Amino acid sequence: MPCSARLTALRRAASVGRGLIALAALTIWSTASADVGPDDEIYTPNVEAGETELEASAYWLSGNDADANRATEYRFGIGYGVTDFWRASISPVLVDAPGDNIEMKQVQIENVFQLTPDRHRGLDAGLLLSYEIATIDTAHDELVAGPVFAAKISGIQINANVFVDRAMVSAPDVGLSYGWQIKWPRSADMAIGLQGFGEHEYGDEDEEERETGEPEYAAGHRAGPVFFGQLPLGADDEIAFQFGLLLGLDDDAADQTVRFALEYEL
Repeated sequence: MPCSARLTALRRAASVGRGLIALAALTIWSTASADVGPDDEIYTPNVEAGETELEASAYWLSGNDADANRATEYRFGIGYGVTDFWRASISPVLVDAPGDNIEMKQVQIENVFQLTPDRHRGLDAGLLLSYEIATIDTAHDELVAGPVFAAKISGIQINANVFVDRAMVSAPDVGLSYGWQIKWPRSADMAIGLQGFGEHEYGDEDEEERETGEPEYAAGHRAGPVFFGQLPLGADDEIAFQFGLLLGLDDDAADQTVRFALEYEL
């Protein structure tokens, strides 16, 4: 391997190492105590050094009799491309549930590492490492990790996420969540698509099934159409937005989830 390539690889490994050390330190330091479900968000592996992202999204859940599925969630975030393969972000999450005042439920600290060059044989791959700090007594911290993928086939953008989450308690729940997206560009500034999300969570009542290797899952699956748009602001700045309607595919998911997201890249 040429010296320059070896040096680049060493720098990349060192930066990833620093990110993992920081995440581990955060895990040790933070000991808040309820499980907050995963957001309906698609993560991409593409990272641009020096790019700042300001994000805001809102979710309106309705239709299901369970109080947990009749709520409004707001998320605000700021992200930065630390290097050409590492993006870090922090996002407080606020929840407005029936009968309760709006409150900040958690703070998410996320790191995305790009593992392949852009358009590497048609497939980009990355890794998400996230630590969710609970800010209310009825919640506990979670560590989330897993691969994120992106591919483009005949102009159609395809994304897939698969995450494992672990509650940071003495007898932790462990779960699996996923997200996928298909996006068809209709013009330079507009696209339509489909999104789907779901999760499988081990509950405390599943201890016996866990021991026998036949776990029961508390599942929530949803999918539906989404509209994408962007507004160029000159230079490299732009505002991107998306509006989607997700329909519940099982009894545990809200019957309808309306999602609006806004992102300012500069």
